[in-house]
Amino acid sequence: MIKRCIRMSKRKKLFLSSIMCSLILGVSACPVSAETIETFNLDEMVVESSRNHKTPLPGGFNNDSSRVGLLGETEVIKAPFTVQSITEDTVSKMAMPNQDLDTVLSNVPAIRTGTSPIKTDFSIRGIATNASAYLVNNIPGFYIMATGPITNTVGSIDAMIGPAATLNGSTQSFQAGGMSGATPGAIYLNTKRAGEDDFIKYTQTFGGHGDYGEYIDISQRFGKDRNVGVRIYGQYDDGGLAISGAGQRKKNLFANISYEGETTKSNLFGGYYDQKLMGTERRFALDKSAVKFPDAPDASKSFDDPNLMHQDTNGYIITLNHQKKLDEHVNWFVNAGMNQSVVRRFIYNSEFMIDENGNVMGSGAYPWSDHIYIQNQYLQTGLKGDFMTGMAKHNVAVSVDRSHRKYYKTGKNRKDLGTTGNIYTGLIFKPGLLGADESNKLKKNFNHEETDVTLNIMDKIELGKLTLVGAVARRHGDYVGKTSQIKDDNWAPTYGVSYAPTDKLSVYAAQAVARNRGSFVDPDGGNALNANEYLDAQKLKNTEFGIKAKPNENLSMSLAYFDMTQPNTLKTYSTTDPTKYWLSNNGKNRFKGVDFSIDAKLADKWNTFGGFEWLNAKQEVTTDKKFEGLPTHGSVKWSGVWGLEYKPDEDTSFTSRLSYTGTGKFVHSQTARVLDIPSHVTLDLFASHKTNVNGVPVKFIAACYNVANDSHWIAQTGQPNKFMLNNPRSFMLSAEFEF
Repeated sequence: MIKRCIRMSKRKKLFLSSIMCSLILGVSACPVSAETIETFNLDEMVVESSRNHKTPLPGGFNNDSSRVGLLGETEVIKAPFTVQSITEDTVSKMAMPNQDLDTVLSNVPAIRTGTSPIKTDFSIRGIATNASAYLVNNIPGFYIMATGPITNTVGSIDAMIGPAATLNGSTQSFQAGGMSGATPGAIYLNTKRAGEDDFIKYTQTFGGHGDYGEYIDISQRFGKDRNVGVRIYGQYDDGGLAISGAGQRKKNLFANISYEGETTKSNLFGGYYDQKLMGTERRFALDKSAVKFPDAPDASKSFDDPNLMHQDTNGYIITLNHQKKLDEHVNWFVNAGMNQSVVRRFIYNSEFMIDENGNVMGSGAYPWSDHIYIQNQYLQTGLKGDFMTGMAKHNVAVSVDRSHRKYYKTGKNRKDLGTTGNIYTGLIFKPGLLGADESNKLKKNFNHEETDVTLNIMDKIELGKLTLVGAVARRHGDYVGKTSQIKDDNWAPTYGVSYAPTDKLSVYAAQAVARNRGSFVDPDGGNALNANEYLDAQKLKNTEFGIKAKPNENLSMSLAYFDMTQPNTLKTYSTTDPTKYWLSNNGKNRFKGVDFSIDAKLADKWNTFGGFEWLNAKQEVTTDKKFEGLPTHGSVKWSGVWGLEYKPDEDTSFTSRLSYTGTGKFVHSQTARVLDIPSHVTLDLFASHKTNVNGVPVKFIAACYNVANDSHWIAQTGQPNKFMLNNPRSFMLSAEFEF
């Protein structure tokens, strides 16, 4: 029994060994001199300077500082939380402009990506979330599961993991669902801004399945001191995807205008987007009769009709960040934004329900015409300053924010047009599918409106080698649904402490309690004995201990232990009438584990990044006791990523990235049967080269995702019975011309 518990698969050994060998053999002994990089020692700001370039960590894949909510820009080694800041160069190299951001988010060991192109799901430390966890220039709430960010607008990415996620201000309950608590992380997207150099860039991209793209990127500075920056970028992309018959069409145009004066900094970003996806269905569920997990089908296959089924999205985004220096110690700041998203789609209403032989069960997956209309507004204003009390320096921020959303949704099912057949031998589409799409005819239908107002207070105290962080958010929510209204007030505290005996080492601990809105108990036809009772907002308790080290200029590492308690609904049945029950929020899932990350310069021309996560995710308190002690849905015990770069010269780079996902746990929601989703390793390759063609600077980039063209299932964290088919091998070429 003991041997079976500690035995590793050959694949896992190979993956972990490759990471450790590159570290032990290459880092500490290599006599590489650190490059001299100009840095700016500025106070922590809410509005970032477009000229304040972050300093990269060893290897150049991640930055040495990250945005940490109201704490502002903070050195990674000093932050008492897990944070990772992905450089703009890494984003441009690994997330090609016609790809989704999950192609670069997978560089964060605590994040697992992998979903259908029409979805934005991912997980953080084993807890499910989606694009609603993104903030654009500090503005939350723009995206949902069906709509995600615009890749060609994104510069750098700051990932806040664990307790740090509570330092963001208002969090709409729609982000995680009213009954699932708050999310365990926040992803800050920093839009591209004008730098020191003026340029005009034109880029062409080509994908191996007939996808062509054209992009413009113009950056100019104006004014006596060149303190006004304007950057304009746009995209037109049209063509096929690696999935057979699938395609996409993307159009957008955005502008970013920044101003930097002696006492004022402002940034205005905005634009319009319009995109269409066709034939990208990858969602599956397993019938309760299955006693083994089916083999994955050919990942290049399409599982809907790409000529008929689609998802169309259009809208606009506007953000404003402003900061005014009132005196040497006090700044006033404003973060504001608004957006509108319109989604019209004709997709399957739910997953393909299959048995272990790949047969589509029942009446099949049926089509669904759907129309979503969303409007969001956000405003945050406050003061940020510093003062001394004895030997302690206080960095204080006080703000009030208001987040408002109107959400409309209309759908129409066609259960008579279910797609049947077998995922290996072929699907059977009914003729009536042609002409069944009514998404363009659907009108707006009110779903809900939500207004959240939050008071945020934060104090970071620096006392010699000790740093203390205390923050609290007082949230007032007003949620109006079709038939009910919920008003709630709750507190969300965050605590952190960091001790740095030297500037190259720190140990820390942090804890936060994140809360969402409360709810009323549904009568359930008279079965709920506490019908209409108000249940307080669920609390996601998040605890973390860690150590960060930067022993020399060639190596940076972090190790964190985390423990999260996620509540969920619990039915306690009556002993006299087994059909009656009391509903509460006393159910519990527990997520404990370890994150490790590393950035290193191995030798003069060799760089690496990577890390791994070990996760122990269990269902501890459940309605049906047979689930207690079982893994949480879709959890994976071991996962990791390792990247290796070879730079023969300053103009050329070759990068490989190896991603490992261990055996996933599929827990059937009816039978409690636990099946293994096989582990998989994915290799991605990237190359870039700068040159001149007839005196014109040109940058070539090539990317190949899933080099081995492996087909495998992806466990869907926190989503009972669901799993996903991966995307097949795809490659992209781009040529960027600078004028």
